[in-house]
Amino acid sequence: MKYALTLILTAALLCASARAADWKGQADAALAMTPAARAVLENKPEKSAQEIYLLTIFYYREFQKAKLKKLESDYAKVLSGTPEMQLLQGIMLMWDHRQEESRRVLAGLVAAHPDFHPAAVTLAHLDYLRKDFERSYAGARRLIGRKKELSRFHFTVSLLVASGAKGVLAHRNLVIAIPAYFEVNGYLKEAQKQLPDSAEVLYAIGTYRLLTPSIAGGDLDMAVSLLERSRRLAPQNPGVYVRLAQAYRARGLAPVSRQYLEQARAIDPQDELLLDDLSGEKVFLDAP
Repeated sequence: MKYALTLILTAALLCASARAADWKGQADAALAMTPAARAVLENKPEKSAQEIYLLTIFYYREFQKAKLKKLESDYAKVLSGTPEMQLLQGIMLMWDHRQEESRRVLAGLVAAHPDFHPAAVTLAHLDYLRKDFERSYAGARRLIGRKKELSRFHFTVSLLVASGAKGVLAHRNLVIAIPAYFEVNGYLKEAQKQLPDSAEVLYAIGTYRLLTPSIAGGDLDMAVSLLERSRRLAPQNPGVYVRLAQAYRARGLAPVSRQYLEQARAIDPQDELLLDDLSGEKVFLDAP
């Protein structure tokens, strides 16, 4: 009887461990969660590591930095050292523009938990913001190759990071511009298939339409339409205001452009894309 009880307890622990490590399934469940279910989760007084992970995905997608910060503040001690908390901390450091600290946290998390792909996806995003486009592209490409192991959301983000990094690299090297065009288009089409009406996909395709010459698919009117749709879905994303500012500047509407830049500055005055635009460096590119 004692032996049977031990087996039952061991099996239960293994099942719980398997559920805890089902990061792909949890992320896919987050995408399917209704607003009512999300509200229940947000209002729950005590949250598990898995529930913190779900909320981290929501707030990461929406650029809800204040809510991420509160999650970290409330649960940092309780969930110290867990992959879910380390991911949250890595994202918060990234949004706070403490890039090297963020990279240490995320890279350490990837090394300790190589199957925790959300950390690797966030790391590729961070490398893009750090303007290390080669590393960002390589990391995103590796993740795309592991599609079956990624949630739909994290696979989509990998596609978008790869497309963005490749676009910048192609701009620097005209020899690869034509094949890069087909590659980037492939990523964006697949991302659109995965999450067609999401803020992140609309932002990425709108940015592509903005930054690409008309001969390669650029369309200023379409860019504005897509970026405005993204802005309505994720109004806390400073980058979408910067891209809209660039679009209106390309239209010759300087006052409107300045208004969008001010909105971006109000959300995050240290945003990497905003500073890149204001400096005139335009590493992240501008409308042709």
